Amino acid sequence: MERRWAIRCWVIAIAIVLNATMPLADAAEDLVQFEGLKEQFTVALPSGWNVYNQSEAVSGEPSPFGVVFFSAQRLTKPGEKTADIELLAKADTGEIPTFFVDRQPAGKGMTCNEFSRAAGGRVAGMVRNDSVISGGREVPTQFLPKRIELGGCQGFRVHMRAKHSKPEKAEWVVDVRAVSDGKVLYLFSLRARAEHYQNVLGTFESVLATFKLSSPL
Repeated sequence: MERRWAIRCWVIAIAIVLNATMPLADAAEDLVQFEGLKEQFTVALPSGWNVYNQSEAVSGEPSPFGVVFFSAQRLTKPGEKTADIELLAKADTGEIPTFFVDRQPAGKGMTCNEFSRAAGGRVAGMVRNDSVISGGREVPTQFLPKRIELGGCQGFRVHMRAKHSKPEKAEWVVDVRAVSDGKVLYLFSLRARAEHYQNVLGTFESVLATFKLSSPL
């Protein structure tokens, strides 16, 4: 009995040492502070990730509104300012790890200190109108808007899935975290095919954990 106990203790000790010295698969990525939109908010992104401000690229002028993509790969070809269609399509499905923030004028009941249930319902309506949700069959286990705290502000999470049979069988996930500074509604969105969603979710969560509004109201 004593010998068996000694062997067991020895095995446990080795396991502890291995766990302490081997890198964990889900260890946090190296994040680098991004201040390209510091007038509105700051976040830290994985080292090597790219930022593509769609509205600025199209209009040539900075704007407090519009979509900004955060991507593991460049979405533009060398020498180009606007996103490449093929690269954007891969980002859209999640084949290229990507998420984005859609910046819209804030509506009634949307502030940092108070994001009303009615405003959360309006965000859910926006997500439901997304083509990958409205154009498919919603998966029965839908999530109602869930209250969250993001960057010290009140907000909502809306998480929906839908299955499509045409043009090919596919399941899509739209995962949105909504927060507002009282002037702008920020919809941080992870929108991807189901097989890619889980691969990007950890990074999405890690980045949002560093999110901070510049002028919350």
